[in-house]
Amino acid sequence: MWVILAVSIQVLSGPNVWPVLNHGTFVSETECQAVLDEAVPRTLSEQMRIAWEQGELKFVCIKAREPGSAGN
Repeated sequence: MWVILAVSIQVLSGPNVWPVLNHGTFVSETECQAVLDEAVPRTLSEQMRIAWEQGELKFVCIKAREPGSAGN
């Protein structure tokens, strides 16, 4: 399962990462990336679009672990 994550790092407060749930989950990285490419920047609020354009906010597709799987 693949999901879209939004990533932002502030100097004083550190990383801020959250899943973009309104687009759901995806079977493959290719499917996830296709939705991401279509949605950004079209669906962003004005403030988030500006942060994205200035490189302060990134969106990435990442493979999610199945519940109960062992982590490293």
